[in-house]
Amino acid sequence: MTQRGVQELRRALARRQKEKAELELQVRSFQSRFHDEVAPLQEEVLRLQKERLKQAAQTRMRSARLRNAYHDAEEAYEAFRDRRQEVARAAVESTSELKATYRRASKACHPDAVPDTYGDEAAATFQALESAYEAGQQRTVEAIADALEQWGFPEASVHSPREEDAGDQANLRRAVSALNASIDQLRESDVYQALSASGDVDLESVIVARKRELQRRLQELQRRQPA
Repeated sequence: MTQRGVQELRRALARRQKEKAELELQVRSFQSRFHDEVAPLQEEVLRLQKERLKQAAQTRMRSARLRNAYHDAEEAYEAFRDRRQEVARAAVESTSELKATYRRASKACHPDAVPDTYGDEAAATFQALESAYEAGQQRTVEAIADALEQWGFPEASVHSPREEDAGDQANLRRAVSALNASIDQLRESDVYQALSASGDVDLESVIVARKRELQRRLQELQRRQPA
C-alpha cells in the first residue's frame, strides 16, 4: 500500500473515532440527565409502590397475590436503588484513571506533536479524544489511547514519514473495522433507539416527557397514601 493509501486509512480512522465519540456523547448526556433528574423520581415512585403494596398485603394477609406483588415491588425498588449507587461509585472511581489515560493519549495525537502531513488526521483524533474525555467515556478514551499505541502518528521531529509495513496497515484496517462495529452497536442500543425513535435525537423532549410521566404517577401514589 502506498503512503497515500495509509493516510487515507488514518483519515477514515479519525473520522470513525470522531463519529463514535459524538454518538457516545449523546448517549452519555442522556444517561447523565436521567441519573440526575429522572432516576430520583423513578426511585421514589418505586418506593411508594412498594409501600402501598406492603400495606395492602398486611391488610389482606391471606392474599398470596398481594404478597407476591409486594415482594416483586420490593425487589424492583432495591435493584433500582443498587444500580444508582453503583453508577455513582463507578463515576468517582474512574475519574483519576480517565484523566491519566487522556493525558497520555493527548500527547500522542496533539496536532503540534505530529508532522504537518498528518495534521488533519491528528486534529480529528484529538477532537474525538477531547469529546470522549469531556463526556466521561472511559472506554472510548482507552480505545483511542490503545489505537494510538498501535498505529501512532510519527513524531514532529521526524522530518520524513516512515514507511508503514504490512503490520501497520493491517492494524489500521482492523481498527477501522472495529470502530465501524462499535458505531453500529451504539446505534442499535436501547438508549440511542429511544432517543431517535421520532427520527431525530431530541434529548430534552425525552427527559421532559419522562419526568412529567413520573411526576403524575408520583402524585397519584401520594394521594393514595393513608394519612
